[in-house]
Amino acid sequence: MHLLYHGYFRSNSGRLASSILAIWAASAITVSVLAQVPTVIYLGMMQTADTLGKGGTTTRAGILAYTRREKSKSDTPQTAVIGNFAELQEVKFNAKSALLPVGLTFGISENVDLTLAGTYAIGQIHKEIPNFYQTDDPDQNARVYPQPVFDGEIAVKYGIKPEAQDGLPAVSLFGSVRSGFTADDWLDAEGEFLDQTPANGLPFLGVETQILVTQRLGQALRLHAAGGVHMSSKGLRIVPLLQIGVEFALSDNIWATADFSKTVFVNGFKLDNVSSGGLRYDINGNTSLSLFLVSKPGLQFDFTFGGAKEEVVIPQAAEDDMDLPF
Repeated sequence: MHLLYHGYFRSNSGRLASSILAIWAASAITVSVLAQVPTVIYLGMMQTADTLGKGGTTTRAGILAYTRREKSKSDTPQTAVIGNFAELQEVKFNAKSALLPVGLTFGISENVDLTLAGTYAIGQIHKEIPNFYQTDDPDQNARVYPQPVFDGEIAVKYGIKPEAQDGLPAVSLFGSVRSGFTADDWLDAEGEFLDQTPANGLPFLGVETQILVTQRLGQALRLHAAGGVHMSSKGLRIVPLLQIGVEFALSDNIWATADFSKTVFVNGFKLDNVSSGGLRYDINGNTSLSLFLVSKPGLQFDFTFGGAKEEVVIPQAAEDDMDLPF
């Protein structure tokens, strides 16, 4: 009887200890592990709320067509400063070119990304004085002034709330500063160009701020939204920004994406109602390759290597496969 009692006590003590460990494990809320996480910080023309993670990088390049024709619309020719002399002239703007944006984004910490980028234009972008020489040959009358177009950008994204598998969206703040030379393609309220010196390019400074939101729905669908403002010395305008996007899985490592931007700015040029769609191929757990077609038209290409970040994992409750002794 004594031996039976001790055997029963030892058996139930072991079961009690196992039960306590199971209850403790099931009551854990989150476990943080350092992991290489696949990350997508861009769709075609918009940012997502994701950050790269420390040590991650994204290389981005593209080509966007830009064509535009404008001429001063006032009845009286506008003032044009030519050779330090102000003259009344008709002025035209012509662009048949391509913009080449490139950028490199670094994950400098788990929640902070730094982007260094720039844009260069190829093709024809110029202002024209149609009747400058006043000869008998109208084809020889125009004086053409090529416009230099290029810029540089520095941008920072800060992840306020990462994706945590809690049903709530990821949220980030994004800000950028751009400076360089753009082209004077805007007319003011009087129908005149802003810059009165056609021989020179138009220097500009632009600042942009946005709130980025990403919501995961299941394992195969993610929704994105961005809203903010763009402020520029070019015309001293404040322009609201609104973008939406979606990505969904076609297979284990191929995703389709689409996005729409009410307004985007590239090298100081205002582009309205821009949409894009593309495919992303996840090469492995933290590396991906993306290609997007843009409606302007154009192409965008991304190569992303995800960095290290703390991934929040919510474990499932342990199965109750043992009888409790009480």
